[in-house]
Formats: sequence, C-alpha cells, structure tokens
Amino acid sequence: MFNKKVSKNLRINTQRFYLRELTEKDVGPRYLSWLQDNITSKFITYRQDNINDLKAYVRAHLLASEVLFLGVFCKETDEHIGNLKFDNINNGQAVMGILIGEPDWRGRGVAKEILPASMDYLHNKRKVDLVYLGVGKKNIPAILAYEEVGFISCNSPPFPIGENGIAMIYQFE
Repeated sequence: MFNKKVSKNLRINTQRFYLRELTEKDVGPRYLSWLQDNITSKFITYRQDNINDLKAYVRAHLLASEVLFLGVFCKETDEHIGNLKFDNINNGQAVMGILIGEPDWRGRGVAKEILPASMDYLHNKRKVDLVYLGVGKKNIPAILAYEEVGFISCNSPPFPIGENGIAMIYQFE
C-alpha cells in the first residue's frame, strides 16, 4: 500500500503550471462554480451543490491511498485553474479524470502540458504502467489532446462507459 504521507509535499512542475495535492482550503465558490458551469457539466460525472459537500468529497479522496488528487495552478499567478485525479491506483493501473475549471484556460494546451509530467510521476513513484480515462464522444478538443499525449481508444476499460463516452488508454513502454 502507498503511504499518503509521502505525497503531502508533492509538487509537479511544468513550464506554466504546478500541480500539488488538493486541500479543503482550495474549495470555495469559484471551484464550486466550475462544477455548475454549462460547458463542464456536460462532461463531468461528479457534481456537488454546496461547498460543504465538495469539501467532504475532496477530504475523502485525500485520505484514500488509491487516489492522487491534484490541483492545477498557474505558476505566474498561483491561480487554481483545474484538477487532475488519478483514481483506483492498483496493480500498475489507474483511472484518470481532468477538469480545467477556469474558462479562460480552456483550449490553451493545459492538458497537453500537465499530463506527461503528472503521468511520469505516477509511473515512477506509484509504478503505474496503464492509465485509463473516459471522455464524452462529443468532447473533441479533449479527445485530440489525449491523443496528442499518447492515449489511444480502448475497447475494454476496467470501468463502465456509457454509450455517449469512449474509453482511452495510455501505456508506458
């Protein structure tokens, strides 16, 4: 089992961003608004109606050894712009979810920049060789970004995928 204390001081750096474990202090009205946004709400499966429930969700994931829940922050401003979660980290596999919550950062290459660095961390520190994700078929910008970093379509993911979604997989060599 992975020791969560090891990752408490985790910081993954890219050119424009840094990623660190999310905390309850990161949960506020702005974060909650991302989940209620008309665009993002089409593509996310988890929504909360109030800050207390959202804090409980973050707290539960921080305590789980099979989860790495990261906030994405702009280096220049320290602004929290999104989240990246690796769940079900087990037997060399993980399931990934990403949310770029700040509208001004959507379509600006955030995923293409943070995914390689975060997945390298996951591979090197948590011994993950396969990363799965689910994405809405109509979320073409996300699909293209995932393909650009090396994800390919997957016919048999380890999780249910609805008829409006597709599964993708990234395999480390």
